[in-house]
Amino acid sequence: MELSNWFKGFEDGIAKLSEEQRETFFRECGRNCVQCGTLQVYKDLYEQVGDLDRFFAIADEQPGVRCETIEKGSVYNLYFIECTCGLYKQGYVSTPLLCECSKQSILYVLQSLWKDRTFQVTICESILRGSQHCKMRIEAATLTLQNLKRKYRME
Repeated sequence: MELSNWFKGFEDGIAKLSEEQRETFFRECGRNCVQCGTLQVYKDLYEQVGDLDRFFAIADEQPGVRCETIEKGSVYNLYFIECTCGLYKQGYVSTPLLCECSKQSILYVLQSLWKDRTFQVTICESILRGSQHCKMRIEAATLTLQNLKRKYRME
């Protein structure tokens, strides 16, 4: 069996999952992927600056990434100029549902670095949806009891 046939079943399978199930599934995939190197890049950047605004300003200088501060301390746009996912680049997966993995990896990185903040990431545009780039909107909030409950889905 061709590996590409297996991934066709993978795409069909994730399409049948609910949004919540896909979030859970890709949370694990995204965490695993980012721990293989990208997380350390962002940890190093965080240790240099610590501050969200400066973090995104310096991230804007990284190759293949563009960042905009929309609202200081709380809202940012993060752009990826190309899709770096190996599954996509090697032609195995082309469903836009795969972008949930990227969203979850961003959430994992941010929550790992800023434990006193909560984050919401929204996929605004993606290459797999036909755009020229991927655009993620990141909204940060200070950790409150309400945000803590939401973070751990206790509401």
